Amino acid sequence: KVNGLLNVRRLAVCHSEVLLCRLHDVSLAVTKEVNNLRSKVSHCAIVTVGELFKTMKKHMDQEVDEVARVLLQKTGDSSDFIQKAASQALRIMVDSVTPARAMTVLMASGVQHCNTLVRKCAAEHLLTAMERIGAEKLLSGTHNRTELLVHTVVRLAQDCHQDTR
Repeated sequence: KVNGLLNVRRLAVCHSEVLLCRLHDVSLAVTKEVNNLRSKVSHCAIVTVGELFKTMKKHMDQEVDEVARVLLQKTGDSSDFIQKAASQALRIMVDSVTPARAMTVLMASGVQHCNTLVRKCAAEHLLTAMERIGAEKLLSGTHNRTELLVHTVVRLAQDCHQDTR
């Protein structure tokens, strides 16, 4: 499995057009391995997901919901190196996909999570996505979207965990 994940990573870097036509299937297969019980396989899958985000950029917008949910879950993992890899992959995701798409998935999957580490990580990456969009553009959206954003920011500001605030 590790060799297969390394091959996917190599394809993403050197021949991304090959993966483009089957990106959904590849993304699902790699995301499935993120939850592998073997930490080496899981770590390799997380790094591969980050590489997919880095090379495929906006093409990964359709895959963000499921991948981000799984990565956020891994940020609450007990293994420190898995947490760091998942957070790094989420950072790459926020830098690569459409910022509004990243914000939506972070607000939906991370901010309301019961694990404080997941909320902290989601808050950090949500801040990055919001900075990329800019305050003027964030507040000039539809009333419902702006209200959801303000509600989310207030919720994070009142979080019981200091690092999340």
